[in-house]
Amino acid sequence: MAATDPYRTPSADLAASPAGIDQTRPWDPSGRFGRLSYVAWAVLASVVINLVSLLLELALGAVAGGGGQAGGAAAIAIGILTLLFGVGLAVVTVLFAIRRLHDLDLSGWWCLLGLVPLVNVLLGLFLLLKGGTDGVNRFGPPRPTPTWEAVVGGIGLVLSLLALLALIVMLVVILMNPAMLEQWQSALQSA
Repeated sequence: MAATDPYRTPSADLAASPAGIDQTRPWDPSGRFGRLSYVAWAVLASVVINLVSLLLELALGAVAGGGGQAGGAAAIAIGILTLLFGVGLAVVTVLFAIRRLHDLDLSGWWCLLGLVPLVNVLLGLFLLLKGGTDGVNRFGPPRPTPTWEAVVGGIGLVLSLLALLALIVMLVVILMNPAMLEQWQSALQSA
């Protein structure tokens, strides 16, 4: 008869999940996200949160356009709503980054690197480019990417790459044209 140690930390059989797949909901920070799932949910959350925020701000802006006390209160409400939706988007972004880090067999605490300027860009690229661990890791079994997540994630990646390419082209055009660079600098100084 084997003696059991009552002081030993409990362990779980991570492979005991049905069919060896992650059964957690997307909003659960204890699960895993593959690359396309990470991009799909980040795109979906940012579009929904920004759209709702924009619609509410437009409605309040119509009230604020009237001026007077109602306009001042609406302007304050717009600022508060913008702050709340920004915080909500930041929380969702961190939640999805934690799940993505779990897929890479890393602790969610690594997402604190997102607070460090320039390092946050490298962290974002790492989360997008690094493949997840195969099979079960210490955070559980892999989560399959449903078809809709693969499509939305692929569209999100393509649009992100196109935006990056447009930014690079715009910077090259500005830097190659000294007159445009001077106009840009004077516009920044007058702002």
